[in-house]
Amino acid sequence: RGGFESEAGRMSRLVDDLLLVALLDAGPAIAPGPVGLNALLADAVSDARAAGPDHAWSLALPPEEVIAWGDHHRLHQVVANLLANARTHTPGGTRVQAGLHVADGYAVITVRDDGPGIAPELAEHVFERFTRGETSRARRSGAPSTGLGLAIVAAVMDAHGGTASVASVPGDTRFTLAVPLASRPVPL
Repeated sequence: RGGFESEAGRMSRLVDDLLLVALLDAGPAIAPGPVGLNALLADAVSDARAAGPDHAWSLALPPEEVIAWGDHHRLHQVVANLLANARTHTPGGTRVQAGLHVADGYAVITVRDDGPGIAPELAEHVFERFTRGETSRARRSGAPSTGLGLAIVAAVMDAHGGTASVASVPGDTRFTLAVPLASRPVPL
């Protein structure tokens, strides 16, 4: 019975992810408005800390509140997704830091870890649908990936008029998200 329930859960996650990707493909599926990113990141890191107490979590926030133009729920989803990937694909004891700063009219969110890194041949494809890492960043949980998490990250950032990127070498993997500041909203 446990195998059936875990398979049903995996299939449910896959269907939810596929529906979200299809929705994002159809056009901006976001409800934009001003979003306070300092609190959003603090909440996401707090949740990640609770889910992965064997990792060393930290947060680097500017002293002033950073307000982006976007959908609070979707932006939280992409940050939570990146933090979950860091937890899932790195060994216990790995340091993971979420950071936030402002550059050129954008709020820039980073999620960095000191884990094993992403193989170069995989890194160039991580934001594509159904890409799953099986090599340098071995999945630690028993639940298989749908291969859509980072595709969702890229699609949500695109819907916000922003970007998602990754740079990785062993000991330093950094995902970077750029989303327009509320003072410079992008028509969606």
